[in-house]
This record gives sequence, C-alpha cells and structure tokens, in this order.
Amino acid sequence: MSDLKGKCVGFDIGSLNLHFAVRDGARWVRIGAEPLPEGLVREGQILSYQALADFLRELRRRHRLPRAAALVLPGSACYCRRFTTAYMTDEQLRFNLPYEFRDYISADKESFYYDYAVVRTLPGDGGAPAELDLMAAAAPKGVMAEYLAMLRHAGFQLKTAIPEELAYINLLRAGGAAHSHAILDLGHSAVRLYMFDGAYFEGQRVLDFGCAAIDAAIAEHFGVDVHVAASYRAQNYAGAALLPECAQLYNAIGVEVLKAVNYQRFNSGGEEPEHIHVCGGGVQNSALLAALRDAVPLPLTDMSEFWPSLDRKLVDDAPLAAAAMGAAYQ
Repeated sequence: MSDLKGKCVGFDIGSLNLHFAVRDGARWVRIGAEPLPEGLVREGQILSYQALADFLRELRRRHRLPRAAALVLPGSACYCRRFTTAYMTDEQLRFNLPYEFRDYISADKESFYYDYAVVRTLPGDGGAPAELDLMAAAAPKGVMAEYLAMLRHAGFQLKTAIPEELAYINLLRAGGAAHSHAILDLGHSAVRLYMFDGAYFEGQRVLDFGCAAIDAAIAEHFGVDVHVAASYRAQNYAGAALLPECAQLYNAIGVEVLKAVNYQRFNSGGEEPEHIHVCGGGVQNSALLAALRDAVPLPLTDMSEFWPSLDRKLVDDAPLAAAAMGAAYQ
C-alpha cells in the first residue's frame, strides 16, 4: 500500500454502476455510486471509452473529485495469479514474469505490462531466502492506454491500476485481518469468491452467473426490460424479489458458493474460513442473503471489520464500493 498522503479517488467500473471512494490521507471522505448509461459496459468490457470519459468528467465536476485516481481492473482486462518461484532479484523477476503467464496469454508477451508484489519470502534450510511467494499481474498495453487516455480526458491522473484481488488485499491489510476468511462479491455480471488467510490471498472462484440472472428472471416473468426488472427487484415491486424463479437462483448461488468454499479449502490445504464477508450489489437483496445463510454453514457478515472507524453516513455505500476503496489505498 501507499503511504496514504494526499487525496485519491478509487474507481470500480461495473456493468450497471460506477462505484467510487475518495480518501484524504487515511480518512474516507466520500463513497458513492452512479448508474452508468445503458449499454456503456457489458460484462466488464467498455464499449465506448470516449462516452465513459465524458461520464467521468461530469462525475468529477459534480462530486468535486480529486485528480489523483486509482482504478480496479476487471478480470476481463488483466490476468492475476499467485505462485512461488526461486528467490531472485527484481531484474531477474521482471525478465521471468512473462513466462509465468505463458499458459494464459497466447498473444505476443511484449504487448503486455507485467507487475508483481511479494507476499512473503520463504527461507531455505540455512535460513537464507530460498523462494518468493508472489502475486503477479499482466495487462494488455492497448487496454491500459485506453484507460489512461480516458481518465486523462476526464481530468484525472491515473496513479495506479490494480486487479480486484489486490484491491481486496489492500483493504484487508488496512483492516489488520489476521484470520482465515472469504470475501463474496455478489456482482451483477458475476459472483466471485475470494479466499484469504489473513491478508494472504489463497484463491478465487468465479461462479457461473451473477445477479444479472435474477433480473433476467424477473424481466421474463413480468414481460419487461431487464433495466425495469432491476428496479422491480430493488423495490420488491409486486413481490418480484420473492418469485419462485428468483428463489431457485438464490439457492443455486448458495450451492455454488458452498462448493467453491469446499473446493478452495481442499486445494489450498488451508483452514476453513471463520466467516464470509459479503459485498457488491447483491447485499441489497435480503432474500438472496437469507438463501445464502440457509445454504452455507458459515456465518455471513458485512465488511465493517475492515473499516471500523468509517463515518456513519458512509457505511451503507461502503460494501458496494469495497474494491474501489481497496484501489484507493494503493
């Protein structure tokens, strides 16, 4: 994490909303969300960088956001993985990083940016450093150039762009997490489960569908557009959030979360999480949370553990912008 000097705004660009969090030193001063224009982002892919730049410029003016910006990179815009390698210098690591992604990237390795963070240094038999436990990321240079130009056009100066995993790691470190737990991001286009041992990232599972499937079921039932269906769900109009079709999806998400927890625990050999922190737009769906509590034999809790001194007026929006907050810590 950075030394937390000055002001910075973190952005997390979703499919429906843009979430932002403004940090002034170590203090959070503004957290919010703005609905994105229809058709601007689809499944993590920005369809018009120019239109999004115009949207961000108006957002900056209206909320008086600072120029320094940090961005959460969606999984569609980068590759992120954790691995162990022999101890080596920074120069050697920079040279070898592209080869660690050869099973994921078929394009020319020179067309990507690579970066890493040391999770921990592992000693050998004599106590000298023998291996490095790393988090590493690769992002296409073309995509990063688009992000940089977009934010510059909107009046921002991009300080850093990091994967979702690292954004959550920053948040956990700031909160002093010291136990085994998980973060469940109930997103619109996808539901993701991140497993941690303290602030050490253990693994991630992406479920087959996100909360968009719920809106699609409501839209089909009422014969309306999915955007109208989203408002029906949010207001539970005519019992929309409690439809049998929605209940089936809630149960399916619960089963997938349980399978993901068991799979990740088996593969990592780690301890079972003490609890699961829930964030993302799905936290506003009480019927979904109730179904998850019935399906998963682990306590579901909020994320207040990671921002214990947060101003009360910001508490409700923080779970929706958790990744943006983590990015602003970088």
